[in-house]
Amino acid sequence: MNKLYPYNTGNPLFPFFSKIDTRLFFFLIFILEVLLIFQGLDLSDEGFLSTFYSHIFNNPVSVSYNFMFWLTGVIGGAWAKVFSPFGLLGIRLGGAVVNTVTAILTFQLLKKYLNPVYLKIGLLLVVLSLNNDIKVLNYNILSALFYIVIVIFLFSGLQKKRLVKILLSGFFVGLNVFIRTPNILELGLALGILYYHYLTGWSWAATLKQITVFIAGFLIAIGCVVLAMHIAGHLPIFLSSMKLLFTMGKGVKNPDVEGGYGIFRLLDLFRSNIVESLKYALIPAAFVFGCLYLLTKFRNNPKPLKFLLNAGIWLAIAGFLFLIIVHKIDHFTELFFLNGLILLAAITMISSSIEKEIKMLFFFGVFFLLSFPLGSSDGIFTAGRYCLWIALPVTMNYILNIDSTNFTWVIKREKKEHTGDFLISEKLFAATKKILVFILIFAGFYFVYYYPFFDRRNRMLMRYSLQSDNLKGIYTTKGRAAVFNELLLESTRYMKPNDYVIAYDNMAMFYYATKTVPLLTNPLPGVYSSTLFRADLNSMQERSSKLPPVVMQKIATIGDASKWPEETMAGSYSKMERNLTRNYILDSFLKKNNYKEVWSNQDFKILIPDSVHLSAK
Repeated sequence: MNKLYPYNTGNPLFPFFSKIDTRLFFFLIFILEVLLIFQGLDLSDEGFLSTFYSHIFNNPVSVSYNFMFWLTGVIGGAWAKVFSPFGLLGIRLGGAVVNTVTAILTFQLLKKYLNPVYLKIGLLLVVLSLNNDIKVLNYNILSALFYIVIVIFLFSGLQKKRLVKILLSGFFVGLNVFIRTPNILELGLALGILYYHYLTGWSWAATLKQITVFIAGFLIAIGCVVLAMHIAGHLPIFLSSMKLLFTMGKGVKNPDVEGGYGIFRLLDLFRSNIVESLKYALIPAAFVFGCLYLLTKFRNNPKPLKFLLNAGIWLAIAGFLFLIIVHKIDHFTELFFLNGLILLAAITMISSSIEKEIKMLFFFGVFFLLSFPLGSSDGIFTAGRYCLWIALPVTMNYILNIDSTNFTWVIKREKKEHTGDFLISEKLFAATKKILVFILIFAGFYFVYYYPFFDRRNRMLMRYSLQSDNLKGIYTTKGRAAVFNELLLESTRYMKPNDYVIAYDNMAMFYYATKTVPLLTNPLPGVYSSTLFRADLNSMQERSSKLPPVVMQKIATIGDASKWPEETMAGSYSKMERNLTRNYILDSFLKKNNYKEVWSNQDFKILIPDSVHLSAK
């Protein structure tokens, strides 16, 4: 029991969450995370990060593009060294640990202010949404962990008027910028200091002092990290990656061809994401309230009519579940719905009389929800699931604490008033809340089972191992294991560990699986614009005078093509619009240096040069 919830925390609506011990709850969360790390092979994002961690200390120049996530690389590199005997499994275990720690810290932050039953439900929904994405330790989940630490220090510092804690919150914002550069937007949490004084009573002297201390903490962290980079010899590489990042951030005419990090595109994406989120929440909400209105209106009508109405509603629920099962409602649909639900809750909570502590915490949650996707090229699609930690538990607590509602409206027509009301009883609302939670949890577990990242399959089919020391213990489908194992076996004829290689274009996992080194400074050249790819290709002589083997994918392997090789996208991958110019640049390089194809299967090919030395530019 706590100050804001001084009643018995048992809840007849959700007995499981009422009875489960908190420590057992988090143990089960961790076990769920661990159970999911053994299946699925993603060649792109997980390879990008795993290769970064493998080379940040022994060959940092080979992964200099990744240095825009420098602190992620340091943390991930250190973790990968400690757990190196486990290979990719060890890095995935790091992801499970970070997510579990973030869940525990979020619980500690919110437990004094939210119903613990509803808090656990909210945290479970967050964890389920995260398990639709890559499993390895990555900059998104580290950003979320650091953000929770920031809020813990800032919230406590504001409440207790402790400048040291506010300084530490600013310090962690500074560190978080080096986890993921767009986290610099978290400097906007200075608005949280203003909002706190708005809620509690203005003291301009205290407000300005706290904002100053917060920014000072940020600057101290920047100084400390720059000094650490200088000592490690990483500073020039980091500055080069920052220059590249700003180049990528310039506006472009065609983001599908030239990249998607232009500031105007990101702002437009931000706007459209909010509109889409509200749409995905409002349409189901309107449907639900329409059903509740009919149930209320006809509750005293003859039994046959009531029976038909109830049957129709149960058919609608079954319809929702069916749409989930056949993937017409997918994990992105659920993600947009959750984002929209949070935004709707924010709109209603602004003028409500809930406690100022909850309002303050919800501010932090919504700030993260809005700011974090702003730095991602695909907005909510790629970043939206990582910023639900505070906002979703608070939203679920707010909704599930509603006992009943009463809407009253007045229409004036020809100087006459027409009034009406719509009361949703406590019993009816309780049933609605049960159904909402059931559908969300069912959907979460279902999408986890079908692994909706870049190996989107039934987990029962993922029982085939991979022939790489770094990938031992990882299982995927029979077809994927066969074609990738064939590539790994054949590649040993043309390259050995620590050799320079070009893996093109979304198959960075090849480097990690074979322990080879990227000769391009970006292990994932598929994210490059044609201009940046040409520049990187032309700079290879600075790192090696020898021509490297080239390994190429022949099919799409990400996004909608995630069921390869059993199901591949129609059309030629090499002729996709966004690949054409980049492919032309690579083809010109291969022809100029007399590369020839020495091996190929249905999905990959290997090319080697006639001579060993790079031609002049």
